[in-house]
Amino acid sequence: MFTIKARDLAAILDRVAPHRFRTNDDTHDLDVLVLDCIPGHLHAVGCGERTLAVARIAVTGDVWTAPVGYDDAAALRAWLESSDHITVEHITHGGHQKLRFTEGPAEITVPAACHTSRLPWRALVRLAIGACNYPLAVGRPVQLNADDLALWGNAGAGGEVIEFRSLGPVGTMVTAGGDFLGLQAPHTWDGPTPGEGWSSSLRTRLFLFAGAFLEVGARYEDHTGTAWVVPARPAPGEEPMLVSADCAAVALPISQVLAGGNLLIRLPD
Repeated sequence: MFTIKARDLAAILDRVAPHRFRTNDDTHDLDVLVLDCIPGHLHAVGCGERTLAVARIAVTGDVWTAPVGYDDAAALRAWLESSDHITVEHITHGGHQKLRFTEGPAEITVPAACHTSRLPWRALVRLAIGACNYPLAVGRPVQLNADDLALWGNAGAGGEVIEFRSLGPVGTMVTAGGDFLGLQAPHTWDGPTPGEGWSSSLRTRLFLFAGAFLEVGARYEDHTGTAWVVPARPAPGEEPMLVSADCAAVALPISQVLAGGNLLIRLPD
């Protein structure tokens, strides 16, 4: 038994709630939200077809695990809206697990889902952590689609930065602060090769001025050693402007920059 702020319990439920099975089979035995308590933390675990999410909060409680059906979890989440500090108890009655949440005379009891298979979430997270330094993960792109990204938005609901890290063939690890871990199954990538078709967008933009080619976006050094950037191609008949590479507020016509010496040296990128 332990006491927890209702908003804190609601927060970890919200962070994992998007991760569930979306099939039409209502009897899917992993379509649950798992509440898992150890002496230091209460965990909330959600699992879907391709994702696993684990959020935790510090508590001083016993050791127990109770899978809760999503309808019951939704009822609990609604009940928490009108609560402040609640007491959480794991009880066994008639051979069945239940979780009892109380605040004064108010109470809601949620049964553990008896139909569910055990979700080995700790083993899956350990596998992912062990794969962080796997050679095939280094330099591998993280591949997520819009539906994937939508599932992870709640992970940073408290303002935490959400980080996606490739685990190579294992998939993608998702972290948000120190109390959230998630796993995304790997995609079979059949999209375009990164950068393919971008040649026209990345093509060098050159223009001719006073018999010399200048490149938009490139850096040049004048005779004093001052670095300048060509910000844009000039319109026909206009004189090019140069912007200081050190102080973007300084912009001068190229003729003024060259007044002391007619020389610009292209600097490496």
